[in-house]
Amino acid sequence: MKIRFLLLSALLAETSQWVPAQEKRVLTLETCKELALKNNADIQTGRMDVEAASQTRKEAFTKYFPKISAGAVTYKADDNLVKGTIPPLGLETPTEVGVLEEGNLVTVSALQPVFAGGQIVNSNKLARTALEASRLQLDMTADKVELETEAYYWKIVSLKEAEKTLDVLDTLLHNLHKDVSLAVKMGLTTQNDLLTVQLKQNELQSTRLQVENGRELSCMALCQYIGIPLDSAKFVDVPELHADIKAPGEYLVDHPTALASLSTYKLLEKNVKAHELKRKIALGQQLPTVGIGASYAYEDLMFDKSRNHWIMMATVSVPISDWWGGSHKFKRSRLEEKKALRQQQDGSEKLQLKMQQSWNLLTESYKQIALAESAVRESEENLRMQTSHYKSGITSLSELLDAQGLYQKSRNRYSDACIDYMKKVSQYLQDTGR
Repeated sequence: MKIRFLLLSALLAETSQWVPAQEKRVLTLETCKELALKNNADIQTGRMDVEAASQTRKEAFTKYFPKISAGAVTYKADDNLVKGTIPPLGLETPTEVGVLEEGNLVTVSALQPVFAGGQIVNSNKLARTALEASRLQLDMTADKVELETEAYYWKIVSLKEAEKTLDVLDTLLHNLHKDVSLAVKMGLTTQNDLLTVQLKQNELQSTRLQVENGRELSCMALCQYIGIPLDSAKFVDVPELHADIKAPGEYLVDHPTALASLSTYKLLEKNVKAHELKRKIALGQQLPTVGIGASYAYEDLMFDKSRNHWIMMATVSVPISDWWGGSHKFKRSRLEEKKALRQQQDGSEKLQLKMQQSWNLLTESYKQIALAESAVRESEENLRMQTSHYKSGITSLSELLDAQGLYQKSRNRYSDACIDYMKKVSQYLQDTGR
């Protein structure tokens, strides 16, 4: 019996160590990004768009090959479709004859385009350009998804830091409650001071509930965004705040040089290329098209005899009636090409402005960290002094509680400043094509 108890105890101990490790999953920022790029709905939709563009390119490539068609006809009539009478020869009487009562016809033809005004070549180039543009769109979507993932991730980290601050304040208020309770019993202070401390403790618990609920909801939002089931949000956690704070100069690049590496700028270039090809296609639609081909036919329609036929052909098509409307279409496509060029110039200037703005926000955020860090040191010293002075009877309880409130705000401000800086770093890296 004792042996069974020991075995059961060992099994329960092993289970108690294994279950939490399975239930709790700590997700790093890089892991969250990897899951988002794999499971996010926008990414999956973008991949479908790339595949659709790839199929369109393959479809355009088939236009280089001959157009092959085949057909077959077989029929059976209730009487001869063509009848005639053979005149009498000598003493013979006239004879009636008929053909095409039944028959079969099989045809196969192939037509190879030789010249189509550049429409086939330019259509293939346009399809290839559209495929490259869809890939750039997917890259831009991936950048957006990564930034959104970081926003969800750092929100959870911020709330965790707020909880740590609440833990510190909870300890301070707990100790203060004991001191004030003792002072009330000794007649050194009034019951109002004790009620004031209890009120602050209640406010702290209320704030903790709000932070915990916000953290739970943020975990659910992160899970939904990166493709993890919502019911597993309670088992998801993120590491503590360990911000790698480097000076902004470590990330600075030459903005005009970085412009060419941006997916947005490349997409503007693809837009110009696409409209250039559309203009060439519009011009090609007004030019003659030339093709050569061959056709084969098998038939047994008359006199129960089968015959084979081979036909060589050449075709020339001139769109005479389309020249009028086609000229306006060509002019419109040329205007659209000029419009795309103007959009590229305007877009490149706006992208450089965005890079400069991102850099300004980055440097500003870095300075905010130094200010917040200084405020934490000052609030810590102020809290220490106010605590000492309260115990000495120099300051009032309200002044001590105010010092604790300032300490809480300074800690939250510092953690938020660090998180904001890390987000600004990611934004600047993306805005400069990295």
